[in-house]
Amino acid sequence: MERTLIIIKPDALKRGLVGKIIETFENVGLKLMTAKMLRPDKEVVRNHYPGTVEWIREMGEKTLASFKQSGSNVMETFKTEDPNKLGQFVYVRLIKYWMEGPIIVMVWQGPNAITVARKLRGHTIPALAIPGTLHAQFSFDSSSLSAALDRVVKTFVHASGSVEEAEREIKYWFGEQEFKNYEREVDGQYLI
Repeated sequence: MERTLIIIKPDALKRGLVGKIIETFENVGLKLMTAKMLRPDKEVVRNHYPGTVEWIREMGEKTLASFKQSGSNVMETFKTEDPNKLGQFVYVRLIKYWMEGPIIVMVWQGPNAITVARKLRGHTIPALAIPGTLHAQFSFDSSSLSAALDRVVKTFVHASGSVEEAEREIKYWFGEQEFKNYEREVDGQYLI
């Protein structure tokens, strides 16, 4: 049994996608363990991400790869191909993006919850997401489009990427909260 953190970001709330997002995770059998809605400040968002030199570089490398995959010229857009500078660009704009409105932070539980949630959410660049995923159904955003608009790619659903990341994120957002299990009529079908 795994737990994963899912965050519905401001643009999803603005677009009225909360019900569809929650329904997607419920339909596959994941169980909502807790949720809260809040409007995070800059430091709360900054601390959600590791913000390490390695993490910033990784974000820059993802940006480079995304531009390459879409056939766009990163040098033309950002005047640099340095992953560290690109990663810093992403980090600053991520914080700004998360502060555009309220978010909903949730913990979901189920067998392989992390992998299942990531598959349902789809690629972090919606334009590259597989049809049927949340990002493919409700967005066409890309690195080149977001850069042209001087913002980060709007990935309206965050899903933890690993067991370690999920543990860190759940502890960050919910502290030492104990999650009380409860029974649903459908649980026998999914053995949760």
